[in-house]
Amino acid sequence: MSEKPEHIGIDSKSTAERDRIDLNHEISGVSTGRIQRFLSEDYHDIYGESEKKKSERHYHSMLEILLAEDAQYFAFYSQVTENLDKAYQAVGQALIDINQRLGVSGRKLQFLRENTAESEDGTKIFRSNDGSIYTEDGKHLNDDEAQKYRLLDNLQSWEEYKAAKEVYEAAARQKTAAETYQHDVLDHARERLNDEDNPPTMDELKEIQLNIQAKKPEVLTKYFYKTGLLELDNPQQSAAQDISATPTLNTPAINSHFNQARLDLPDIETLTKITEDKTAAPAI
Repeated sequence: MSEKPEHIGIDSKSTAERDRIDLNHEISGVSTGRIQRFLSEDYHDIYGESEKKKSERHYHSMLEILLAEDAQYFAFYSQVTENLDKAYQAVGQALIDINQRLGVSGRKLQFLRENTAESEDGTKIFRSNDGSIYTEDGKHLNDDEAQKYRLLDNLQSWEEYKAAKEVYEAAARQKTAAETYQHDVLDHARERLNDEDNPPTMDELKEIQLNIQAKKPEVLTKYFYKTGLLELDNPQQSAAQDISATPTLNTPAINSHFNQARLDLPDIETLTKITEDKTAAPAI
C-alpha cells in the first residue's frame, strides 16, 4: 500500500491551520472524531442553543421534531393513532364474523344446489312449502311448467335456499364494504401518519379523525362500540346491552331483530335450524 502524500490531510497542516480547521468544525457542529478543544458545552450559538443541548436534540425526521416540540400536536397525533388502531381492530373482528356467515351459508347453498333437481338447461329447481315450484333465480313456474317437477322426490326447499342465499349475499356486501373502508380510509390514514418527512398537519389529523367515524360502513357500527370508538349515551338501556352483551332480562330480543334489518342482516335462525336438521347429509 502506498503511503499518503505528505501534503494531504490535516496532519500536514501547520498547528495554527489545524486549530483553525478544528474551531470551524466545532462551531458548525461537525464531528471530527477528536476531543472538543475550543468550545465548552455551555457555548451558545447564534440561536441561543448550547452545544450540549443541540447534541441532546438529535432528530431523524420532521415527524420526530413535531412530536417532541409541540405538545398539542403530540397529544392529538397520539389520539388519532389510537383511534386508527381501534378501527383496524373493529374491521378485523367484523371480517371474522362475516367470513363465518359466508362459510356457513356458502356450504348450505352448495349442498342444496348439488342435491336438487334441475331443468334441461341446468337451472336448479326448488319446491316451496305450499308446493309451488321455483327456479334458482326466483322465477315462479306456472302449473304447466311445474307439472313435470311436482312428483320428483329430490327437490330441495325453496325457503331454505332463499334464506341461505340472502345470508350469503348480505355477508358478501358487508365484506366488500368493510374491506373498501379499510383500504380507502384506514390504509390511507396510516400512510399519512407514518410519513416522517411530510407529517400530517393538525388540519389533516382532524380530517383523519373525522373520516374514521364518518366513512365507516353500517356493518362496523356494533364493532366500533365494542372497541370503544363509539360510546353509548346510556349503557343501562336494553338496546345498549343488546349491542355489547347479552341482556340481563328475559325479554324478547326486539333490538336484535331491529339491528338485523338496520344492518342488512337476514334472519339466520332458519338457516341454523336447517343446518342442524341436515346432520345426516354428506359433508361438503
